[in-house]
Amino acid sequence: MPIDLNRFIATFFDEAQEHLESIEERAMALGASGGDTETLNAIFRAAHSIKGGSGTFGFTQLSEATHEMETLFDDLRKGRGVADESTVRLLLDACDAFKAHLARLKGGERGLDPAMAEVRRQLAGYRAREKAEASVIPSAGPTEESFFGDDEGPAALADAASPKATAYGLFDEAPAAPAAPAKNEKYGLFESDGPVEHNRRKGDQSSIRVSVAKIDRIVNLVGELVIAQAMMQQASASIAKDEQLSHSLATLDRNTRDLQQAVMSIRMMPMEFVFSRFPRLVYDVSAKLGKKVHLRTQGHDTELDKELIELLIDPLTHVVRNAIDHGIESPEERAAAGKPEQGAVFMRATHRGGSVIIEVSDDGRGLDRERILAKARELAMPVNEGWTDAEAWGLIFEAGFSTAREVTSLSGRGVGMDVVRRNIASLGGSVSVASAKGEGTTITIQVPLTLAVLDGMIVCVGDEQYIVPLEFVAEAFKPAAGDIRNVVGQPSLVAVRGEHLPIVKLDEVVQLHASLGDRSQHDAGAPSPSRPEPICLVVEVDNRRAALLVDQLVGQQQLVVKSLDTNLHSVPGVAGATILGDGRVALILDVSAVTRSSVARNLARTAA
Repeated sequence: MPIDLNRFIATFFDEAQEHLESIEERAMALGASGGDTETLNAIFRAAHSIKGGSGTFGFTQLSEATHEMETLFDDLRKGRGVADESTVRLLLDACDAFKAHLARLKGGERGLDPAMAEVRRQLAGYRAREKAEASVIPSAGPTEESFFGDDEGPAALADAASPKATAYGLFDEAPAAPAAPAKNEKYGLFESDGPVEHNRRKGDQSSIRVSVAKIDRIVNLVGELVIAQAMMQQASASIAKDEQLSHSLATLDRNTRDLQQAVMSIRMMPMEFVFSRFPRLVYDVSAKLGKKVHLRTQGHDTELDKELIELLIDPLTHVVRNAIDHGIESPEERAAAGKPEQGAVFMRATHRGGSVIIEVSDDGRGLDRERILAKARELAMPVNEGWTDAEAWGLIFEAGFSTAREVTSLSGRGVGMDVVRRNIASLGGSVSVASAKGEGTTITIQVPLTLAVLDGMIVCVGDEQYIVPLEFVAEAFKPAAGDIRNVVGQPSLVAVRGEHLPIVKLDEVVQLHASLGDRSQHDAGAPSPSRPEPICLVVEVDNRRAALLVDQLVGQQQLVVKSLDTNLHSVPGVAGATILGDGRVALILDVSAVTRSSVARNLARTAA
């Protein structure tokens, strides 16, 4: 009975992607290691694995190109040639071509790919050049036989002599080959806080590959089970319970929570999957800008929900590119400032309560407060000289803001940091900045461990209940009449231990004041005849604090998050929804959007 290989193609694509990531990571260690045997062996093995798999499925172009790469590294590990900067560049460009080709194959395209033919010629040409250089020095060992067929050998050597074949970038002609570097010269630097698993499948004999869709299905079912359990718990409160029923409900509650945590842990992935993408980015961007940058990472084992990991890639890419482009100085500037010519970018991930904190630091020039404020005035943004540094740094997150003197492919259009803040806020997280001029900048991103479950504070406005994510809540208190200040043309303020915070009225945000009686006719802190005394919930987001005015605090609860995007369009100020124990749907507030919209509304009123 013939075997249907199509059943295994998806696994091949996943494994090929892992091997290419391993090759890229190893490639940038070539310069640092001087081409040590283990690094060369690892690249050889990864190329060999891709070649074997692609040959099995009839992907001829991929098989032939990886065969050339495999042969090249077989020569290098046997001492026939030296791995230098041009080797690293060739290898990274080849990986780019392989990834693009895999994407074509995955999409069902089976036609000839000119890029693959080009990269194969370049690999063959590079091998021929290495052999030609090695032949100048007599070798005691035997010469490796050509891997080309009889009809390809002369043509390949002829191609190797042509300008096109000696190009080491994929489609760009390279200058003359540089002299072989010293063993300790570093081209792309990457340092982690511990041993990084280069082949993630190694030793995973007891693991299996499971479709993400299947895991998501289980997570959703467990979420429904948690909601049903909460409903049962609330319903049982209204009936007389005997000891056995109480014990059974308590056992059900405990086991349901344990099951939920176990299922959620399946979706957790280490931050290594994020960090592994950045050595290549740092290598490429620093080379393009003519800078020397060393990347260090810490916290590879810190775990985060798979969905969040995928959504964090773009914001972190913006932050790291900005750190290299705007933060790290050129080698000449650093030398003049008494710094090492090589700059440093440090990425660290840690757990803090129910959140993950990701810090991206650099030792560059830092933020220039005066220049930022001057640029804000030029763009007609509201500026206050009395702002703290944290408030001034917040300007870099405004759309269209950029202090770059000229527009380049990397910066200057004011698109980047505003995308970072918007994307992180959509994940229920926050971004903050700390900087010292001449010493560097640190961007701190805080995101919840998962988007499927959150700890929330249930609040009431009128008869409606809303959820405020607990990670944004600093404290709650009932303000005294004298704590609230009303200033003409300004938002109301409330005094909290000597600090005056702007008041955000939740009934205005959710537009319930029409049915509840317009509170604006009353003092901000004075209850209307039909309203209870207000309660202030102090929330903190993006280094800014505000007082959220609500009618009542119901309590704190762990909730299952339901997305609204499937059936409804995006609703400003709403991050999702949940089902409460009584079966009612409650909206989860996007605290960052709520506070920003309230500030914008108050500024508009002031201007009017």
